[in-house]
Amino acid sequence: MDDNIKVGDWVRSYGSGIWRVHRILELNDFDIQSQTNKPRTVVFSSRFVNDSYERSFVTECCDSTFVYHLQQAERDELDSFINQNIDLYTKFNAYKPKSINAIYNAKINIPVSKSKSELEDLLISYQSLFLEQLFCQLHSSGLASSDNKGWTAQFVAKDHEAVDGKLVYSFSTLLTF
Repeated sequence: MDDNIKVGDWVRSYGSGIWRVHRILELNDFDIQSQTNKPRTVVFSSRFVNDSYERSFVTECCDSTFVYHLQQAERDELDSFINQNIDLYTKFNAYKPKSINAIYNAKINIPVSKSKSELEDLLISYQSLFLEQLFCQLHSSGLASSDNKGWTAQFVAKDHEAVDGKLVYSFSTLLTF
């Protein structure tokens, strides 16, 4: 990512097309692999047009390493397109970006003495936790699978809700695969 990307900028992003940034989230979240907190930036943007300059309103978020400013020639072409398509540009300005959740999938040991619904009843207490807290609680309870086998407990940070640079997760569902 260009260091100076800000809300409102026209950019290229992970998905193809031309995007406008509508939110930037600075995180210092727990990295499970290294067991440390790592800074990262998530950029939320809305696509205005695809690479063929056809209407293509959609919302995405991605790591900032995938986001960069338009080159001057692209910016000039976009400005010309907007001037010739004011109605489309007005519709884009009225477009409300969709909420995008962050999801953490944790492998869970398949319980011998609990049914799926009993395990869900236990996991429902896992609410409003930072990833490090969630990771530690799953391991200390013996629920976390050490061999990456078992069921998948899905935890969601709605709309990438974060406190002090850390995403806040709550149990969402149990997938039995």
